Amino acid sequence: MKRKKTDQPDGRCATCPRWDRWHIRIPNPEDQQKLIKLYRKSGAKTKSEYVRGRLLNLPFKVITEDKSSEPYLGELGSIITRLRIIGVSYNEAIKTLNSYHTVATAQRMIRQIEVYSEAIIKLQMQAIQQTMAFDNREKK
Repeated sequence: MKRKKTDQPDGRCATCPRWDRWHIRIPNPEDQQKLIKLYRKSGAKTKSEYVRGRLLNLPFKVITEDKSSEPYLGELGSIITRLRIIGVSYNEAIKTLNSYHTVATAQRMIRQIEVYSEAIIKLQMQAIQQTMAFDNREKK
């Protein structure tokens, strides 16, 4: 019996492709655009994941963008960025404090930690106020 030539380690070749490999074509450009639009709204990571979910009737999310919330999200993003920057400095000060330097260095680090703590609290309060203002605006 003659053995088939295989190029792939799993035994597939041009005449006997793997059974789990599927390809679809959507020749109509309007259908392509509709499918792409639905894929982008779905939040799926890949087109394959989106099509698989639709074929198997799996639930999926539709992501919509609210243009009125963009200023709020931008401000909240900048607050989070500033919090991360201060958090890194705070952690460095804590590490320096824990490394048992002189008393003067420890006192300086404690003062810095107090300043960083105050800045973190102010930013958190600012984020809370922004969120409350956004919620009140949404309720009106």
